[in-house]
Amino acid sequence: MANQSFWSNANTLIETGIEIYKLMEQTGKSKSFSYDTSVEKITDGVLLISDDKEFLLVINKESKLAKALSDLVISYGEDKAGYLVYPGERSAIPLFELSKIDESIRDYIISEESLRATLCGNYPEYVKTYNAIAPPGVDIRDADAPPSLYLQKQLDLASDEVRFQVAEFQDVYEANNHVFEDVMELER
Repeated sequence: MANQSFWSNANTLIETGIEIYKLMEQTGKSKSFSYDTSVEKITDGVLLISDDKEFLLVINKESKLAKALSDLVISYGEDKAGYLVYPGERSAIPLFELSKIDESIRDYIISEESLRATLCGNYPEYVKTYNAIAPPGVDIRDADAPPSLYLQKQLDLASDEVRFQVAEFQDVYEANNHVFEDVMELER
């Protein structure tokens, strides 16, 4: 049931993102539209579609980068409306592979160590399969880095989550502060 809810939201993100992308094709600039959905063109055929809760890496199946993806990477994506879709942390898989062949992707990744930590921690089967076919010295090795912080969008979402938790704590504190004051008054 949760998976259905996720894909319902993912489909909305994809549809909105593709419409935004069509509007921004003329300028080549990222745009943000209603419903807090934004689209960033990482490179030709590769988009990052996000809202205030999640993000999707979306790769046009007709792009040259999509055609360069291994079958292994393609198997981790979902085929939606002619695009390969990789939600959240699953984006680490194609980003890792694409970063080896495209400088724009490489530049978009803010932490290679976090990318590797994400792959090793969350996708050990991918890492095992990749390392079995990779030439010596090109294998994926774990890194001592926090996972899931390899893109700026992840840092932004984590920062928003921390702000939300702090605000929630402040609300609870303010709601219960009178209890603390009453206890302090009793001790005097």
